[in-house]
Amino acid sequence: MIKLEPRELQWVKGFGDDPTDQCAHGRVLFEVDGTTFVRPEDGIWTLSAAGLYLLRSLREGHSSSNPVAEGNLLFPCCGFFVVNIGTRFPVFCFGCPNGVDVEIGHSEGAVNISSAAGAVSVPSEAWRRAVTSFTAIVYDFYRVSTPKEPISDQQEREGWAAFWQEWATRSEEAGN
Repeated sequence: MIKLEPRELQWVKGFGDDPTDQCAHGRVLFEVDGTTFVRPEDGIWTLSAAGLYLLRSLREGHSSSNPVAEGNLLFPCCGFFVVNIGTRFPVFCFGCPNGVDVEIGHSEGAVNISSAAGAVSVPSEAWRRAVTSFTAIVYDFYRVSTPKEPISDQQEREGWAAFWQEWATRSEEAGN
């Protein structure tokens, strides 16, 4: 059984609504059949970037040599500058070197998940359900929050527009 849960969603300054913060943050529980890949006590991560990366992982593998999180980790500490200049994907989220990385691979009908914690294989459909549940919770956090203030930097404004466009397209493809 897959547990992929965003917890304690918040903005970078804490739980109070923040119309200037573009990134949702929070803790994560990611566990599969007793193998724990991310624990809530591991830290507070940028869940908006993690959500996009997880959506990408539905069709693409993620490894250090071929990441869905170009220049970042699957569960990144930061995704503080979003631009529309990615090489493999349209959106690139700049971050720091902190976070938790988990490799995701695909084989016929299965998703293979591995890290230093261990390796497991789950049915592709179970992975899809876990990812779409995670991203729906993150998206709902944005939906019930105060609308974001306009971004003054044109490159970042275009980056966030591309971010939400890719999120919407991948969510729709996943049936979310």
